[in-house]
Amino acid sequence: MKLIRKRFYPEEEIDISSDKIVYLDDTILVTKWLPIKEREDIKWGASCIYFDKGIKISKVYGHDDRLIYTYCDIINTRKDEEKIVTEDLLVDVVVYPDGSYRIMDIDELVMLRKENKISEEFVLDALQKLNFLLNDIYNGFELDKVEEYIEEKE
Repeated sequence: MKLIRKRFYPEEEIDISSDKIVYLDDTILVTKWLPIKEREDIKWGASCIYFDKGIKISKVYGHDDRLIYTYCDIINTRKDEEKIVTEDLLVDVVVYPDGSYRIMDIDELVMLRKENKISEEFVLDALQKLNFLLNDIYNGFELDKVEEYIEEKE
């Protein structure tokens, strides 16, 4: 299965097929991965794409194998028999181990809309999915499910 990550800012399409698929069904994709570019702060990560929610929850680990943060991407996915394409809808939420969180990249969403590089529909989709994600976080959605899937499926 080919895995593609598409970003609108910076505009790029990256083949991430080297990610290890741990589990895949009609509702989720769970992967383990190494950073695309070697980094001093990140050793590895694990991600769970929830196709129906339009979110990707990634647990990001340091070189001591401790959780650094949980990174929540707002996404669209397209999948067929041969590949899964994940489109990053720009807005992200980072959740730290102490439970605090930070909403990121709304400025990029606004900038690209002002430059007519993305549609109003794109912006509304991203904001609606962000709202659903934040409500999940407020209501105790278990961001640790990524770890559960990895432990269960390996």
